[in-house]
Amino acid sequence: MKRFWLFFLPIILISLSVFYLSFRVLEFFKPFLPFTNYLLGVNKPTSYLILLGNDTEMRANGGFAGSYAKLTLSTKRLEFLNPRVLEFSPKITFHDIYVPNGQLGGHVTPPEPIQQAFGHGTWELANADWEPDFPTSATNIRWFLEKGKEINPDILTIINLSTIKQVLNLVGSFYVPEYSAQITPDNLYLFLQGKTEVGFFPGSTQKRDTLTAVGQALIRKAKGLSFIKKIKIAQILYTDIINQNIVVHSTNLSFQTLLEQKKLAGVLSPEAFDTYSLIETNLGANKANQFVTRSTTHTITPSSGIHHAVTVRFTNSSPEANPNPPIHYGGNYITYLRFYIPLEAKNITLTRDPISFPPLPDASPSSALTTPKYGLTEIGFWHTTPAGGESTLNLSYDLPLPTCSLPPKQPAFNNLAPTTNNSPCSYSLAILKQHGLISSPQSINLFGQTFTTDLRHSFRFP
Repeated sequence: MKRFWLFFLPIILISLSVFYLSFRVLEFFKPFLPFTNYLLGVNKPTSYLILLGNDTEMRANGGFAGSYAKLTLSTKRLEFLNPRVLEFSPKITFHDIYVPNGQLGGHVTPPEPIQQAFGHGTWELANADWEPDFPTSATNIRWFLEKGKEINPDILTIINLSTIKQVLNLVGSFYVPEYSAQITPDNLYLFLQGKTEVGFFPGSTQKRDTLTAVGQALIRKAKGLSFIKKIKIAQILYTDIINQNIVVHSTNLSFQTLLEQKKLAGVLSPEAFDTYSLIETNLGANKANQFVTRSTTHTITPSSGIHHAVTVRFTNSSPEANPNPPIHYGGNYITYLRFYIPLEAKNITLTRDPISFPPLPDASPSSALTTPKYGLTEIGFWHTTPAGGESTLNLSYDLPLPTCSLPPKQPAFNNLAPTTNNSPCSYSLAILKQHGLISSPQSINLFGQTFTTDLRHSFRFP
């Protein structure tokens, strides 16, 4: 009997795991079932444009997308008695972003940091993912796609290299005959970088050719996976969607509304009395994010109102100040940073160390631009973390005590009642993650209570 259980226990555990994962994925997709025809292209083909973000070079909503894939789903309804009710006809192709990027006629004034970083004089598709509110960026990206003689897809999304590597960990290594190369999770990044960037010149098809060869080989390998592995891949995609590492935008207004309601559309907006976010945009023309780690501490204390102090520390382990391909593609972490804090924030202070590190346009504290945006206050500025070094940011601001006509919900505010007829509302805090940034460790001291989070998804209190 003991041998019987030793033999069947792993099978039982695997079966339970598959059932659990399947249940979670099915529950997640349940609200989307009314859109099945739209998503699968049943009544008419549905076009998907998937920006392939390289998150070793972070932009506002994921990695810099130097390439993209186009997927068309066309699904036919078959005869009722046919064992297959639907027949899928997917078609996928891979493309270089710089092809439509070069098709734009005329001049579009770029955001000032884009102009300062690259000096192109005009805004282009390759840098269109600028706004951290993805519906806004998606609208801009769609405009540039159309002007670049590309489709305006039914569904636009960003999927990052980190997600692809997770999938590859399950798929395993696979062979790419066009390059006589065996691709593994460990060598995928360097292989793609070496084949798509070293020796690249305008008009070259090497990026498209490499991505097509690797993509098709990966798809062939994935088709032969076991059912359990396919479920696990679905779990990876599900997790990255709900964590907003994959953001989605649709031209179907009803579907887009559902995405926004489910917090899957990458909307940036106030989500608590005290909403905080930091957006990193790597404008150093390198892949320094591969070498950068960060940690943030929040200290939130009562005074005449609420005082919120933030310290952010960056560490850059890049071996050299500039990329040295094919050995590494890192360098100084030259970023345009944007803090988002409540509109009501007063007494805002910002200090940086080092204050200025070339080649920044202007990194003095007075150069930070403060603007109301997305219902929040945006504080934008340049900042560099040198290769092999560290840097620190200190931000602080004051908020008035939250008040309302209801009794306080949180004991932490029992001693904070203002001298008004209203009792204080419970304090609420939202630390919003940057879309596509896998993790950003946060330590929070909130009125003496301590919380920690890797910020794999946004943190909310209570």
